[in-house]
Amino acid sequence: MGTFQDWKRECAEIEREMDRLITAGRPSTTEERQVRQLQYTALLERRDAAARNLMRSDAAGKPLKASAMSS
Repeated sequence: MGTFQDWKRECAEIEREMDRLITAGRPSTTEERQVRQLQYTALLERRDAAARNLMRSDAAGKPLKASAMSS
């Protein structure tokens, strides 16, 4: 269950950071908007990577059963 808890904490941290970016208001310059967009995109990629790592660790730890595969 440790891997799941790690993922859950990572997602909560990412969500807080996303909320901070969203509530910070609209950047005044084009450059600031580009930086904000890059930061948000990096958070999305970080969240996706955390989900992939969770699935990978889950798949490595639990072999699929025949009954689960037919569902």
